[in-house]
Amino acid sequence: MPDPVRPIPKPASAEKLARVLSRRILDRYETLPEHERLAAVTAVQDTFRAAGGLEAGRLLAADLNPERLAVELQSPSAGLAERALALYGELLRLCCAHLVDQLTADPSFLARAAVEQTRRSGALLWREAEGGPAGALAFEQRYADFVAATHSRMELYGVTLGDRHRTEWPLETAYLSLAVTGEQNRYEPHPEGIADPTPTKAEQALAGSDRLVLRGQAGSGKSTLLQWLALNAARQSFGPELADWNRCVPFVLRLRAFSGPDGLPMPQDFLSAAGVPLRAPDGWIEELLSAGRALVLVDGVDEVSQRLRSRVENWLRSLVTAFPKARYVVTTRPAAVPEGWLAAQGFTARTLLPMERDDIRAFVRHWHEAARSECRSDGERELLDRYELSLDEAVSTRRDFARLATNPLMCALLCALNRDRRMHLPRARKELYDAALDMLLVRRDTEREITSVEGMRMSREEQGALLQRLAYWLIRNEQAEATRQEVIGLLDEWLTVMPQVRAQGDSEQVFAHLLNRSGLLREPVPGSVDFVHRTFQDYLGAKAAVEARDFGVLVRNAHDDQWDDVVRMAVGHARVEERGRLLRQLLRRADKVPRHRERLVLLAAASLEHAPELDPAVRGEVEQRAGELMPPSTYKQAEALARVGELVCELLPGPEGLTGREAAAVVRTARLIRGDAALRVISRFRADRRGAVRGELDAAWAAFDTQTYFEAVLEETSGAGHVLNVRAAEELALVPRLPLLDGLNLIGDHGLPPEALSHANLTFLGLSRNEVVSDLLPLRGVPRLRELSIDHCPSVSDLRPLSGLPLTRIYLTGFPDGFSLAPLADLPELRHLAFNFPAAESSLAELPFAPRLTSVAFFHRACGMRLTELEALGSLTWLTLNEERQWRDFLSAGVFSPLESLSILDVPHLDLEDLVPHQNLNSIYLRKITQMEHIAALEECPKLRSVTFSECGPLDLTPLASLDDVEIELYSCEQVIGTDLFSRERLIIN
Repeated sequence: MPDPVRPIPKPASAEKLARVLSRRILDRYETLPEHERLAAVTAVQDTFRAAGGLEAGRLLAADLNPERLAVELQSPSAGLAERALALYGELLRLCCAHLVDQLTADPSFLARAAVEQTRRSGALLWREAEGGPAGALAFEQRYADFVAATHSRMELYGVTLGDRHRTEWPLETAYLSLAVTGEQNRYEPHPEGIADPTPTKAEQALAGSDRLVLRGQAGSGKSTLLQWLALNAARQSFGPELADWNRCVPFVLRLRAFSGPDGLPMPQDFLSAAGVPLRAPDGWIEELLSAGRALVLVDGVDEVSQRLRSRVENWLRSLVTAFPKARYVVTTRPAAVPEGWLAAQGFTARTLLPMERDDIRAFVRHWHEAARSECRSDGERELLDRYELSLDEAVSTRRDFARLATNPLMCALLCALNRDRRMHLPRARKELYDAALDMLLVRRDTEREITSVEGMRMSREEQGALLQRLAYWLIRNEQAEATRQEVIGLLDEWLTVMPQVRAQGDSEQVFAHLLNRSGLLREPVPGSVDFVHRTFQDYLGAKAAVEARDFGVLVRNAHDDQWDDVVRMAVGHARVEERGRLLRQLLRRADKVPRHRERLVLLAAASLEHAPELDPAVRGEVEQRAGELMPPSTYKQAEALARVGELVCELLPGPEGLTGREAAAVVRTARLIRGDAALRVISRFRADRRGAVRGELDAAWAAFDTQTYFEAVLEETSGAGHVLNVRAAEELALVPRLPLLDGLNLIGDHGLPPEALSHANLTFLGLSRNEVVSDLLPLRGVPRLRELSIDHCPSVSDLRPLSGLPLTRIYLTGFPDGFSLAPLADLPELRHLAFNFPAAESSLAELPFAPRLTSVAFFHRACGMRLTELEALGSLTWLTLNEERQWRDFLSAGVFSPLESLSILDVPHLDLEDLVPHQNLNSIYLRKITQMEHIAALEECPKLRSVTFSECGPLDLTPLASLDDVEIELYSCEQVIGTDLFSRERLIIN
């Protein structure tokens, strides 16, 4: 009888695998361009490198199934084309099959397999006995379906004034993509200094970071963005830029739910903490986190008290340390966390920008489209058309509306009230909230003849009194939500002084009425109650504080960012003499508590917007104290000043006597304020040629009427040496009116428009986020073009059309892995190259044009290129290198050129003595250097004039204090000592 046991196979041959892979590539992908084939092969290598050790346990966990192993490992680069992606998948499956054959042929594998079989048998019996889930994959689908169902709809405020069952709308219909800007820890070095990243859409910003802190003011759309991320991850429906995120399983954790004694959830508690009524298989969440397939969405750091935020920070640090491959997105209001918060853990900070003109118009259109879908007659739809046109015109022409409509919540309020009041809108923010509450608490039901639905009839004053008390109770107790039973218990106490309401029903009936009819309360998960938006809670709580005359409480808590809006709105609710007393108390406390001085003075100044009547002496004192804080020198100070409002425009100095950084911060302040007065401030800087100021002048264009701003600021001053950023079609149409302009950066799907191609003086052209442009051949018709930047233009697949052009500088970012730089050899004048992707060429030696370069930069994703033969670049004056291996190559090259500017990124340990031989250095930029030795050695660099530290630390700057000619800049650096030894002009801290 033949032996029924299959003999152990011989180890598979690596040469045989190579032959199989080569044949597969040649047979089925012969027509695929070589650089795409190389990109697919490189992506497979990167996948196995990222997977770490693939020992027997890992294969047994995949049931020795090569297909399943390939699915678990799969993480293709986002830039792969469709056929290259198919090749990647096929090669990965073949490699996994070879790996399984290789490992199972090892003699030691049989014993390991026997142990695993015993373990699994016991586990299977246990699961059957306990009635556990059928399998991780089946559960993952169940969970994804649940997340998709619960996050597929969002509240679009005020669309319907009727029953609550249609206050939610499909997220894909109502969601509006907003812009974000980079924070200081994303600044990059370049030959002209430090560049402020171009604002981009929030989703695009996510593509470049697996760890993100998203900052935004109340109502700016932070939570909605997390909802959008959760929905797309659950549906696996992200677009090409976030294609790799389709592997992720989302976990939405709202911090407001964890302010109690139970603390913050560990991974095994993620589902129950988020109110998900499903039980995950043991270890399922930890496996996803470990494999890098978990997307952890943490909402509302600002919604926990200050005393608990250190716990939140430690919790996030521990999660990242334990599960470094997972993706994390954290939201917060800006004032709730310091600059550089979590930067040491690799988090990038981004700030949601105020809605610009096009964003506001898009939101108004979305809102009215949703409202029209509910109309029962053509007459109603025609009326809504009129309302939409009226509001669109109002926000475009009326300064007071434009200042109000800066975030989705305020835009929704304006839309709802414009409809409710038949195009008669309030002008001030407090009036807007008053009108919204009147609409929700009274008119919505009265005008639709809805009464006594819960057996209750409560007046506006009665509902308002109870809601105010609840809001103030939440604020005083540092809570964003309460349990249902807590709220019912509180109502029962408060009803003792409201017998006319208690006569209609008990506290449970009153609670049901407020929840179902007021439009201000909701149950985010069963058993928990909060306000539909924090803004309403702060508004009502402030009114309760004023009515209770708790001005001392307001002043004592004014330094806490959670009380910002409460204090400002309390000034609006207070009587004239109370306002004056409250504002003066804020200024007195500012004098007594120096560490909070700036914050309290600015809060008092910001509150003036809500004080239509005020003692002139008090107003003058507040304005004088605010003026002492001028000029702003950082963008965070600019944002704080902008919250004060138009008053600041009268105090903003310049441009005379301001440094470039101060002047840029002044322009940003005015941009955020908007309006005619702000435009007058900005126009004073129109002739300023400093790079940082020009960048802010360009960015401000979108905040004002296109034509008006162009004529007031840009038309007469945009000339030689100026790169103009153009985003909208109406902006592009004005470019021909700038004949002297020689730099143009096109952001968005403009293709290669005639406005650029026919511009006679154009020497610099940037193409950013442009999915339309594919053929670069038309650039040959731009006679003076010398510099070209191509940033995330996915249809550009070939640089050969540039052959022979007299380009001296080229910047390439967002290209797919394996894209070849070889065609650059045909640019005879090329002297500067910067790129940010893994090129087909693996070393500098493979670039025959490299020796003629005078500046070269290897950013983030280009860190894999070896700098072999770097010494051949004898004319190099500017270099950016990335990570440990490139740093070692640099040291090996010795002193090979008159290097003047050096940027070192992501090298954990650095000995600055190694820089001393480069005696021509005048600028050094260091990013993410966690251990730095011999900083005093920089004294031996005689030409040094500037040193920038970004996300470095700990740092002792004491040895640099004696270098009077050297300017120091700090971006998001923690644990720095010696800063007190520097003058304000020599040390810039961001």
